[in-house]
Amino acid sequence: MDLLAFAKDIADRVEAQSARTKVPVAVSVIDVHGNVLLQHRMSGAPLFSIEISERKAYTSALVGLRTADLSPLVQPGQDLFPLMGLSGGTYCSMGGGAPLTREGQLVAGVGVSGGTVEQDVAILEAALREPAATRKTDMKLEVVIIPVADADRAKRFYDDLGWRLDIDYSAGDNYRAIQLTPPGSGCSIMFGKNVSTAAPGSVKGLHLIVSDIQATREDLLRRGIAVSELFHDTGGIFHHAEGKSLLSGPNPQRKSYASYASFSDPDGNGWVLQEITARLTGHIEDSDTSFTPELTSVVRHAAAGNGATL
Repeated sequence: MDLLAFAKDIADRVEAQSARTKVPVAVSVIDVHGNVLLQHRMSGAPLFSIEISERKAYTSALVGLRTADLSPLVQPGQDLFPLMGLSGGTYCSMGGGAPLTREGQLVAGVGVSGGTVEQDVAILEAALREPAATRKTDMKLEVVIIPVADADRAKRFYDDLGWRLDIDYSAGDNYRAIQLTPPGSGCSIMFGKNVSTAAPGSVKGLHLIVSDIQATREDLLRRGIAVSELFHDTGGIFHHAEGKSLLSGPNPQRKSYASYASFSDPDGNGWVLQEITARLTGHIEDSDTSFTPELTSVVRHAAAGNGATL
């Protein structure tokens, strides 16, 4: 059994239910040995919620009970009263934790925290009741094929970007596959000979996400890469391919998702740098000013169940 995939599935269901109820939470999944498998705090969830969710998950994983069911059993005079003093107070009897089983065997515990106890319990129970038919199968983008005319020239270019070389494989004179991965990326690129029938340079608009676009641009310039000046789009959602809506310079308020730069490889395949300093999770707190007003409005509209079109 892939326990990490199981944990991710549970966490995804919790976060989807959290978004529906507009109560941002933290979720933790811990195995029966007390090891953390997964932790995530949604934007807007209290800072302390990650610790409480961990304690709830730990308790359910090791005791095998829902934390809400444990509460009456740890009161003074009850058999499990000493439990709450063990492990430096790691055990928790607040509702919002549940054991996770596979084929009748206890494998982990999940904990949810961020709302009231009643909200945490409701979010968790709804997520665990979700029918299997509505769950999504992971489909992770792993490789993008880049059409090039000269594999060695392209290899030198992407090596100069500082990307990691994963594969350089040849089979005779008519096949070659070269794979490189950008720093910190879960997706790689591949090019070579007979790995694509597309015209060299025909791939456009591939986005590289960076946390500091000015520093990244300066680094690429030092490496000898021709990078455009920074730009932003007055529409506030995403950049247009061209037109009057594109303005020079980064977004004036440096909102997340709103500042860009571009460059091309020797064949003309086009790349865009996009600055992201805060991630969208489907719920934006009223006090959160990380994003442009336009993007904030669209996300809130979609979260309300109205779709993304305004």
